[in-house]
Amino acid sequence: MKNCKINNIMASIKDLKKDINYIFGEVIDEVNYKQLLKPDVDNDKAETIIEEAVATYEDFYKKIHDGRKAKDKKAYFKKLDEELNQSVKSLLDKIEAL
Repeated sequence: MKNCKINNIMASIKDLKKDINYIFGEVIDEVNYKQLLKPDVDNDKAETIIEEAVATYEDFYKKIHDGRKAKDKKAYFKKLDEELNQSVKSLLDKIEAL
């Protein structure tokens, strides 16, 4: 029974990694589309947003790895999910302001 629980956590971690890959790929694509569709976009600001997205992506991967050692994995990953949503919202707000 315990092995089944561990496998579910590992599957969730795998799904979370896939979600993070997809989300941050979409964020970067959105910046690129904005640059293509609006010639007046400040390219320096756009590049800063892309760099922030990459740094945030790497930070979340580190946090996922660190979460494997957390005592309360469910609470840790729930908090991480909330933090992910806030980070992505912040990035999207910055893209909208371009």
